[in-house]
Amino acid sequence: MYQTLNKFVQSLSIATIVWGAVSGLLLIGAPSFAGWSPFSKLDGSLSETQILQKFIDTPFLALLLHLSLLILSLICIHFILAIIYVKSQRKGIVIFIAVFIWVYSGVSFKLLPSHAYLFNLCNYLILHSGAAQFGNIWGPFAIVIGLATLIVWSVNRIDLNTKIFSKLRYNWGYIIFFALIVIALWSGMREKLGKTIWDQFIFMFIGGSNHTFSLKSFLSYWVIYFGFIYLIQLYLQRELSEIGYYKLLRYRSISKWFWEWYRKIMIYIAFYLLILALFSLLLSSLKRFSFDFYISVDNSITIFEVFYHFFVNGYLQVLFYVLFVFIISWLSKEIFYSLLAICILSIFMFPGLNNWLIIPSGLNSIGYILSDHSIYRISVVLSLWNILGIIFVLYIFHKKDIDL
Repeated sequence: MYQTLNKFVQSLSIATIVWGAVSGLLLIGAPSFAGWSPFSKLDGSLSETQILQKFIDTPFLALLLHLSLLILSLICIHFILAIIYVKSQRKGIVIFIAVFIWVYSGVSFKLLPSHAYLFNLCNYLILHSGAAQFGNIWGPFAIVIGLATLIVWSVNRIDLNTKIFSKLRYNWGYIIFFALIVIALWSGMREKLGKTIWDQFIFMFIGGSNHTFSLKSFLSYWVIYFGFIYLIQLYLQRELSEIGYYKLLRYRSISKWFWEWYRKIMIYIAFYLLILALFSLLLSSLKRFSFDFYISVDNSITIFEVFYHFFVNGYLQVLFYVLFVFIISWLSKEIFYSLLAICILSIFMFPGLNNWLIIPSGLNSIGYILSDHSIYRISVVLSLWNILGIIFVLYIFHKKDIDL
């Protein structure tokens, strides 16, 4: 992977040097002036320079930043294509995806509405386009650098020796789960009630509360969150079935094995919530909802509160579900009892059964924001339940832990 990146950067460097040399030849005889021209300083956005001079002091810095953004974006695209080739070993697929990216860049530039600027590929290849759409020059850089970091993190952790098509037949459960998530999120949108993507974000993850409850929202919550817990349950069952002398010898004790496993789950949960948020915003943008930074369904709610509740309380809630399932699985050694316990716990999402918000069931539902409940009180409740869950797990291990 990194060898191909090295060759790609070398080719890109040669192309940049040639481009710079040709540009230098064309500039022979031009007036030597280091600042922006009078035309660039006109109050308008008719050209690239008129846009960039509003954000950057000198043309040289603008050129440097433009090249940096372009190179970073091309490196990300190269990495994506390289990963696909290594996992598939099929040039046809790589060529198809490369052509698709090329076509999408033109389509996104011509057809996407202005409020869908996050998904316009040109905003990450051309600096003045990104600056005009984001209103600053750092937005495109932040997204590209974030994507590059995610790709590098993935490359260092995925098994590149395993071919993707050889594993697909064993992963139909994940494909079905993804399809159910798409259906749940898409069906959660309410075109007649919300104007912005943030409104639709609320509707997609509204879940259930004491005042806002519907069967469709409840089922969507089940698919999105308890479906994810079910996948973790399957992963946990494999881990528990493999606990033997080898793992005890490796980790020295069951407690150390648990913390290693739990640390991985914590990372998985964070990435799952991030992917959920990004995917839901993508679906909303496809329906051409506005990107304006306000919530039209309730002006008293801020976007910060919505994202705090989704990410922080959502993270704490899913962590508790994991601890809850782990405890049941550890004590019973049967997956059926874990599913039964989750079903019983989900009953408390129905109105009137959790008025004091003490039982940790569905407390990350966005519907609680619409019901004027304190999201920070929910954070405290979920944190306490997680602490109690960890204490109980450690107590169980203390009774039967094996140290080598």
